[in-house]
Amino acid sequence: MSVLSIDEIVDRMYRPDPRDPARIFIVPAPRREDIRDTSVDLILGNDFIVTRTAKFSALQARDEASRKDIASYQERVLVPFGQQIVLHPGTFILGVTWQYIGLPNDIHGQVLACSTWGRAGLTVATAVVVHPCFAGCLTLELVNNGNAPIALYPGSRVAQMIFMHTESSTSHGAETSKYFGMTEPSFTKLHEERSELERWQQIGKHILSQT
Repeated sequence: MSVLSIDEIVDRMYRPDPRDPARIFIVPAPRREDIRDTSVDLILGNDFIVTRTAKFSALQARDEASRKDIASYQERVLVPFGQQIVLHPGTFILGVTWQYIGLPNDIHGQVLACSTWGRAGLTVATAVVVHPCFAGCLTLELVNNGNAPIALYPGSRVAQMIFMHTESSTSHGAETSKYFGMTEPSFTKLHEERSELERWQQIGKHILSQT
């Protein structure tokens, strides 16, 4: 498994045929200065999900009311270009990339925070690995781990993506994800984990019955 060089990234992004299945699809296309060594800068978009005080003890994956709880826990905020959203110490918001990204079936991406923001205390903890065949805007999990408030501006270069060859191509992949094709930050789908937790509960009961 190898990381794509800057020449390979440029070649993949600017294929003459936009329908070329090997093409890395990024819209709007990055400026040349946004392609650095082995990575492409990711730009912060306008849409955010912020948390607000909620009158319940915890978000529960096993709770049938979890979807409603999440809706009362988070709300969407639109921040125009030129304006800011302030992230206070110890707080968490969801942002989104300005770019819409599509990966071919033989490439996966990894998202890293830009060190300039990291030195200010900002952690950009997204899903980290972006699977082959992914398409959509990336939700960015933004946390202020510093001691001072951080002003975030849409249009800022907050993260970067590197691209890696997979050992074998796949005909499908990220399109099966519950977050596939998103163009704005997505509320957590924690409630969709309920069936998986119930499956493991049944496995646990079966194991206990055998002992």
